[in-house]
Amino acid sequence: MKKNIFFIGVIITALTVAMALAATPKPQLTMDEQNLIVDSVIQTINPQGMMDSIVATVEARVLSQLGNPSNAAASSPIPPTTAPTATVASATAIASPTVAAPTKTAIKTGETNPDGSYKGVHAKFVNSYAYTVGGDQGELKTFETEYTPNVLFNIDVVFENDGDTVWPALIEMRNVATSGTYTGHSPNVIVDTTYEPVVPGGKRAFSIAAHGSEDLGYHTFYFQLYDGVSGSLIGGGSGSFSYLAK
Repeated sequence: MKKNIFFIGVIITALTVAMALAATPKPQLTMDEQNLIVDSVIQTINPQGMMDSIVATVEARVLSQLGNPSNAAASSPIPPTTAPTATVASATAIASPTVAAPTKTAIKTGETNPDGSYKGVHAKFVNSYAYTVGGDQGELKTFETEYTPNVLFNIDVVFENDGDTVWPALIEMRNVATSGTYTGHSPNVIVDTTYEPVVPGGKRAFSIAAHGSEDLGYHTFYFQLYDGVSGSLIGGGSGSFSYLAK
């Protein structure tokens, strides 16, 4: 009875081990190892020794084969994964139309003649000065560069025609800027040259009445010549006048 129980136990043990081994995906027992287990179950000679041999053999081989599951997984080669190849559609380059840059016509100003004079209407600042008028006929002029506040005086700004064309009949001189206080009695003056034309090389003075400023110090008036008819600026026609209020 005990022997039958023993054999049944051996068979159950062998089947359990075989099922465990079969359920383990990696590593698998070889055919020889499986035959060894089956033969051991069938044999009845020296059952105790056979049982010990089976247990020892199975235990040793299972431990050696299974061992550390992480090592077994690490030792198993992993097939390389081929990265999917992306198909890139080649775009046909579309040539941009060539747009020609607009041609700019350079406008030349201040061109000179062989004799050094400017072509067309042109002016050159000569000088400026201030004076007071005295005498019975106003023939006496006293020139000064310093004036006390509210004292009346006149300003002359002189320009020369350094172009090759007679100046227009009407020439305007405008005050265009001031450093200090502008005390001229008019922002501009227009001179009619119809009967006294300013020919090339000729000069003309433009006069404006003024008075001494109450703001003591230096004052500078800036002027510019214009064609009195068309309003066009006359090239080179920039001048100035300075005095000291004290």
